[in-house]
Amino acid sequence: MLPTSLNLPLTAEWEDSRGAVVVLRPVPVKFRYSVADPFAVVLDFATGAEQWVRWTFARDLLAEGLADYGDGVGEGDVFLGPDATLPWRVWLTVSSPSGVAAFAFRRSDLTAALGQTEALVPPGTESEFIDWNREFAVLGGEAA
Repeated sequence: MLPTSLNLPLTAEWEDSRGAVVVLRPVPVKFRYSVADPFAVVLDFATGAEQWVRWTFARDLLAEGLADYGDGVGEGDVFLGPDATLPWRVWLTVSSPSGVAAFAFRRSDLTAALGQTEALVPPGTESEFIDWNREFAVLGGEAA
């Protein structure tokens, strides 16, 4: 039986531009996925001792961004695109009212993680994994 969720440790490099020189600093990241929310992937970024910042975005955006070697993909708060000079690296840029952060990932790490999500829920079958009765009950304000 396949698992119903993933929790994969990854490492990203945060683009620290606070000083006179831009430095890439390693950041532990947890890549999470659940068949209960099959359209989404979650990345938890370590920001300190036992402190994490969570970003949730569409699995399709991740797939499109990893397949893209041009201008990148994403609108709004999440953007994923290729590195200008290193084909093995992709950049994830996230923005919020408190600021913008850019993280470099190995393309192969994210591709492997995406592949594991697709083994659990093949692309195009996501809606088969949603408990629609529960979702409609939540929308209607009734307990599921």
